[in-house]
Amino acid sequence: MPEMTTNTCVLLKEIESVFPFVEMPDENELVFHENGCFECDGLKNDLEDYRNKAITGKAIRLVHQELSSLSAKGWQWVLPHYLRFCLTPEAEYNRMETEFLIYSLRPSPEFEQETLLRLSLLDKEQINCLIHFLSWCENQQHWKDYCLEDIGRAQKFLSSIK
Repeated sequence: MPEMTTNTCVLLKEIESVFPFVEMPDENELVFHENGCFECDGLKNDLEDYRNKAITGKAIRLVHQELSSLSAKGWQWVLPHYLRFCLTPEAEYNRMETEFLIYSLRPSPEFEQETLLRLSLLDKEQINCLIHFLSWCENQQHWKDYCLEDIGRAQKFLSSIK
């Protein structure tokens, strides 16, 4: 379980400072692909249940495998919730949500342009915060042991766009 160490508390304060909560975008602005994409249409329908409601761990678990289906506005909406969630004991139980975020931030070369589009509404402070989040992961024994190379690739990718 991630302890609320000084580093975790500092990261949480940074997340709260640079990732304010924003309203869920209109359903057509929520997803990356236009109508007709099976994954995007399914995600839009599933997330509609959370419009104007609290975003819980259940919602984060719903979206974690579909991060590539979210648009830039979708990422802008979900990241404030998602990052906070990744620092909770609930996230420690399954770990899939943190793992998929790490993977989403280290795209293969063929998906770098799409990823840049998804991150295009984030400002420099938010990109820096994502890098700090990855550094936090790097200092968690589980993530260090499990996917240190992926964390490094994500840090390198984000550093190249800030």
